[in-house]
Amino acid sequence: MSPLAWSRERLGVGVPSIDDIHREFVALLNVVATASDEKLPALLAELYDHTRAHFAHEHALMVKYRFPAIIEHQAEHGRVLAELEDLQERVAQGRTAPARAYVRDQLPEWFALHATTRDSALAAHIRHAQGGRRGESAPTGTTERAPL
Repeated sequence: MSPLAWSRERLGVGVPSIDDIHREFVALLNVVATASDEKLPALLAELYDHTRAHFAHEHALMVKYRFPAIIEHQAEHGRVLAELEDLQERVAQGRTAPARAYVRDQLPEWFALHATTRDSALAAHIRHAQGGRRGESAPTGTTERAPL
């Protein structure tokens, strides 16, 4: 697969903090995909740390906005983090081919699908909770009303 290119039209979800972290993820993923054997372990560790922080940010938004698909979304995040941990161990043993294939082929394909499905659903839920606004902070000065 060719390097994953960031574009708001293709990968943007319309929530600025998610779009920013996704843009960073894509840039780092492309660096890791072309890393030398010497730099691969450190860059893979950096990708893992960034991905963990990325997923923690999304989790906080899911909790804040009571996203109904939180369990499924978190399970997918957990699977990707476990795969990255496994690949770090393989690279530490000198087995770089699986990591290279994963960051070059599988992870970009997964990310593009995940961003346009699960993360887009999260973003739509956030916008709905905010009354259609683009951004993640709740409207100020609002109170909840009991149903009539």
